[in-house]
Amino acid sequence: MKIKVFSIIFLFLLNAKLFAQSGTGSLTGNIVSFQEEPISGATIQFQNTGIRTKTDSRGNFSLKAIPAGTYVLIVSNVGYTATKQNLIISEGKTSIINLQLSKSKQELQEVVISSIKNPYQVKNSGSSTRMDVPLLSTPQSVQVVSSQALKDRQAFTLNEIAGTFTGMKANNGNGSFNMRGFTAYSPTDASFLLYNGIRGNLFLWSQQPLLYNVESVELLRGPSGALFSEGAPGGVVNFITKKPMVQSSYGVELSLGSWNFRRASLDLTGPLSKNKKLLYRAIIGYDKSKSFRDDQNKENIFFAPSLTYLFSDQTELNLEVNYAYQKTVQQYDNGTFIRTRPDGTFDFNYYPDHLTVQSPTDYGKTHNSSATLTFNHRFNDRLKMTAVQRIVNNILDYTDHIPVGKIKNDSISRGYQDWETNRFSLQTTAYLTYEAKTGPLKHQLIGGADYNRYGWTKNDYQYKPASRISIFNPDYSNDPPSASIKAEESDDNKRITNLVGLYLQDQISFGKQLKALLSLRYDSYRAKETPLSIRDNKQGDELQASGLIPRVGLVYLPAENISIYGTYLKSFNPQTSNNVLAGGPFPTRKATQYEIGYKGDFFNQQLSTAVSLYQINYANILAPAPTEENSHRQAAIDGTRSRGIEFTVMGTLQNFNVIAGYAYNDHTILSTSAFGKKGDRFNNAPKHMANVWLKYNLRTGMVKGLGLAAGLRYVSDQVGLISNQNFIFPEYTVLDAAINYRRGRYNLQFNAYNLTDKHYFTGSRSGTVTGGLGEPFNYRIGLSYQIK
Repeated sequence: MKIKVFSIIFLFLLNAKLFAQSGTGSLTGNIVSFQEEPISGATIQFQNTGIRTKTDSRGNFSLKAIPAGTYVLIVSNVGYTATKQNLIISEGKTSIINLQLSKSKQELQEVVISSIKNPYQVKNSGSSTRMDVPLLSTPQSVQVVSSQALKDRQAFTLNEIAGTFTGMKANNGNGSFNMRGFTAYSPTDASFLLYNGIRGNLFLWSQQPLLYNVESVELLRGPSGALFSEGAPGGVVNFITKKPMVQSSYGVELSLGSWNFRRASLDLTGPLSKNKKLLYRAIIGYDKSKSFRDDQNKENIFFAPSLTYLFSDQTELNLEVNYAYQKTVQQYDNGTFIRTRPDGTFDFNYYPDHLTVQSPTDYGKTHNSSATLTFNHRFNDRLKMTAVQRIVNNILDYTDHIPVGKIKNDSISRGYQDWETNRFSLQTTAYLTYEAKTGPLKHQLIGGADYNRYGWTKNDYQYKPASRISIFNPDYSNDPPSASIKAEESDDNKRITNLVGLYLQDQISFGKQLKALLSLRYDSYRAKETPLSIRDNKQGDELQASGLIPRVGLVYLPAENISIYGTYLKSFNPQTSNNVLAGGPFPTRKATQYEIGYKGDFFNQQLSTAVSLYQINYANILAPAPTEENSHRQAAIDGTRSRGIEFTVMGTLQNFNVIAGYAYNDHTILSTSAFGKKGDRFNNAPKHMANVWLKYNLRTGMVKGLGLAAGLRYVSDQVGLISNQNFIFPEYTVLDAAINYRRGRYNLQFNAYNLTDKHYFTGSRSGTVTGGLGEPFNYRIGLSYQIK
């Protein structure tokens, strides 16, 4: 499988290189501002082609092997007005062009222009360092899936795009993901999902995060606590949302698909005032669907209005509001049943796909809302301030039937959960960025502070025993249990956590080729859980933790398109519970990562490649350790080690767009404990994952505007439960394909997923009775129209 993947990539690279070697010329030049200051990172691109590059730190650029002909050259950069110019490239000659760009506030429009011409490649990301730094100069493995890639995949949730990232997968149909061998799941890693680099996940852990208002998705691999505080040790996912634009634009999208899937969205943006200082954007979405499993229905309503006011070239204010309502039958996606054979092995094909774990009487209703106010002010060319206030509120009301114990004679005992909760997050972030020089050294400094107050004001949970059912012939007439049945477990409490963080970072440039990144963060947590009635079975919990989080990184650029980096990261995560009744207090979770890597942009810098080798040591993971007397007992695992290698290719080669990756990961327990022996594999952590997505775009002739795409996702076998190393989900390969036709403002698209109708399991939650089940063959038809 791996050999086939790399052979395909190699052949495409070789063919594109040979094609570019005949009948070509070159272009060099320099881009500066009207103050004669070099503009770094400006985009140089030939309209309606995949030929593009960016300027270096001195504003210089160079493009080679350009097919001879007449072109329209577009030069753009964030904060400057884009310019166009006709240009002739002659065979065997080098053209020279020098331009000046004037400052503007139309940077959002320019980003859109840039993304269309090379739709799969993103060269800059400010998320890892909170500065607009090229990925080549960032000492961390960062991958960005662009807006066009989301559209080509017709991916509407994070779960549907997770497999496009190298080394990432969705464990089930909820908000649980695996990155570098670690599971990121909201109840234990509240901040692994960021919005524009700010904490505050809009969606609860029982939901698949929606992408209606998402422009691109970033994966920052490894611990990222130096800037973002706690998070999953395997990585952090950052959503870049769509912002108001200076140019008016109105778009509509309609989709239909398998299992009665229906989706519609509207995206409106433009100026609200004649002087174009007040801009707006409004995104409205609705979808409804059933499932290949029995009695599973889902309905989403999404609304995201935003406003931007441009006080001047130096100052702007942005307000973004999100509201998401979800109504479901069966809020949690618990997958389907797995049969245990008499000899202790497992039959993953025994029970049909359509069977469901829950009851048709279950329901879920979720109201998610957020508001983010962002203020940016540039004092001068060297000093800038950003202040952000983000508020998130989640209200959940759901009931759920869950399997209890083992399956016997194709029947299962069940429990019943009834839960109402009201959760919140108030995040205040402010930081300054400053550029300075000390002798020959250049500094990009950032210093800031965070205050996060989060938790819940209501947490009303009850658990009762429910009737036993036959799996093949279930009788739900006794669902839900009678109100007279006494709850065996109950929560009725509130919890408030206060987090204060301070951080300082300096990216030092030792000339053009060597850079160092030094970061230090201090975090202090204070949390208290208070019972609201005698029904609460915990009767209080308190948490106090503090610590320093360092980061050290080095980047060496032997050429302007190649970098080699090394990084050392640490983080700590307070336990989500230290309750004595659950076995607490528990030691703080700690992660230490060592990583070295390589990044390179080739073929006129249109194709980005990256290789990284890493090791993460993680101590004091809190995991379930139930006993007959205490089903909620927990314990901290002494430690685990995750190490591996990742390879990624993204970008454009002539008419081809490509995203490809391979990841090897070995995540094992370091010492023998009640959970397993030293060397045992960690759960939901496959050793091998590979992905390829290729799209061919026809740009000339009778079928101009036609696009053909195909891809695969491969996941090797994975242990489903730490305590049972024989519970292994089989490997799987899923094939997908797509075809689209773009004509003027219309785009018609057809996507087919799991072409071979592969029966496969994606991961486990907490037992051997059920597993996350992958979707069988399904399809989507989409039509989009850009009104203006």
